[in-house]
Amino acid sequence: MLERAVVFFVALAGFALVGEGQQPARPPVTSFVTDSGSSELIVRMLDVGQGDATYIRNGSSRVIIDGGPQPSAFGRYLDSLNLNNSTIDVVILSHPHLDHYSGLRELFRTSRHIHVRYFFENKDPAPAATLAELRDSILSRMDHDSLIYRDTDDPCADSRPICTIRMTGGAMLHILAPFPNGDKPNNRSTAVKLVGPDSASFTMWLAGDAEREEIRWFETTGYARNPGMRVNVLKADHHGSCNGVTARYLALTAPKWVVVSLAAQNGYGHMHTQAKAIYRRARVPWYRTDRNGTITIRSPGTAGGGFTITPERSGTDLDGQGDRKYRPAGCATTANRRPR
Repeated sequence: MLERAVVFFVALAGFALVGEGQQPARPPVTSFVTDSGSSELIVRMLDVGQGDATYIRNGSSRVIIDGGPQPSAFGRYLDSLNLNNSTIDVVILSHPHLDHYSGLRELFRTSRHIHVRYFFENKDPAPAATLAELRDSILSRMDHDSLIYRDTDDPCADSRPICTIRMTGGAMLHILAPFPNGDKPNNRSTAVKLVGPDSASFTMWLAGDAEREEIRWFETTGYARNPGMRVNVLKADHHGSCNGVTARYLALTAPKWVVVSLAAQNGYGHMHTQAKAIYRRARVPWYRTDRNGTITIRSPGTAGGGFTITPERSGTDLDGQGDRKYRPAGCATTANRRPR
């Protein structure tokens, strides 16, 4: 069972550490330049096609979770977010699949002059040359730019399963060790719980491509109790796949909104019909990047301030042109054959 999370403080220049074949992304929106450096918490689920990329800003702290499938597309977001010649305090790779890691290579392009303080990933062996390139860049920055490289199986390097990041505007980021016995990369996804400066106003759960095996493990290992899984917004696991959601998962997280990152023509049938049925039965509405574009969440960081969730393009609970029911019924069982 889960031990109590470690909490310790290390001052780091205003930041505290506590404790294939995808579609090209649309051009980034220019309004990103309005991102403030105040106590406001800003979360942007970027429209990167069939993949995940999330940017978080609170105070002067910046966090990136995953980078989508294409360095060029992610690079355009780095430009529009004014992140060249800046510091990214924390980068988290949820798991080593190309649609999550490939864009992150752009962070290490020399011409961008981006300083990364911490990089978290599970460091599992993987044969991809592009992943090896990313890891080589990380190791080089360890030698020349003081980057700290953490294994998410031990995120605070002290044998505790939870590492908590305090952002300068007061938000908290809990990085949770993944399922140690996950049978494939999806079930080794690192979960993250984001808590706004006013925890009663905003919380969010992001768990990469975790499937039903790891989702069950989140509860049995104790994450439902500490740090707690109940949140305002859930990032849909596995791009809206039916193996990334269960009725029990929605009961544990109890979100007011679900946000889904995927491409319009993705080849996997995402969002799966079974997943949408589960969300509808729980009366949880969704936005999806393929139909709604980049999705922006803001919480002012003040007591009782609540949050807003704003898509680039309007419409809720939308269907997509490639959505389909997954067959065989791998989402109703724990059969070996599961949707990708």
